[in-house]
Amino acid sequence: MTSRGTTGAFFSRWGCCRYTPLLATSGGFVMEEQAPRAKRRMGIWVFLLVGAVIVTIAVWSETERRRALAPVAQALGLAYTPGLQRLPPEWDAAGLYLFTQGAPEVLNLMRGRRGDDAIALFGYGYDAPQGEEGSREVPVGDAGQSERRLQTVLWVQGGRPLPDFDLSPTRGSLRRVGNRFGMAAVTIEGQAAFRDRYVLAARDPAAVRALFTPPVLDALTAQPGWFIEGRGNQWLLYRVKERVAPAGMGA
Repeated sequence: MTSRGTTGAFFSRWGCCRYTPLLATSGGFVMEEQAPRAKRRMGIWVFLLVGAVIVTIAVWSETERRRALAPVAQALGLAYTPGLQRLPPEWDAAGLYLFTQGAPEVLNLMRGRRGDDAIALFGYGYDAPQGEEGSREVPVGDAGQSERRLQTVLWVQGGRPLPDFDLSPTRGSLRRVGNRFGMAAVTIEGQAAFRDRYVLAARDPAAVRALFTPPVLDALTAQPGWFIEGRGNQWLLYRVKERVAPAGMGA
């Protein structure tokens, strides 16, 4: 990684130069050093340097995070598999929206049980056009108009299936769960604050209304920004583009 002193020396040597035309005549011909070309070369080197620094920091951060998660998994009593892992087939087959947004891979998988429930903590990331959905099939085109969404995800599998639903914040990227999964918007009367913060969709609105009791609605309203997906006895909880620090993963 480039140190502050090395970076300063680089710009002192290259960034403060003055490229002026150098004129020479020989046999009636004039030769001129093209300053714009030199500036372009300097710009390319600066771009490459900044890119190398960013990549180095990112690799170092991921390595440190991977190491820090090992004792967290042990404390939580979860089996830990670092690095990228194939998305488990049963998760992929459940029809969970998040897993349609990118490659079928999870990062730093921690997996085990809590009472009667199977649980897992992991990272999931994908690229998407700004303000739009991601896609597993269609690659993102112009990188300048795309963004990386990497989040910590909690997966839970309970013993009793619940009605299928999708909960997402009202403000955020496009989310076509209705068309893709056959869900309709659910309106809960007398909950204006909840409706201002969340969009709720379901295949069976009446069953989902019974599930979202007043205490559940109050808790969600007090903590906006959650995405919760339910498909039978599998559920996902996450916040888009938010990664939980290892120290924040309590038992």
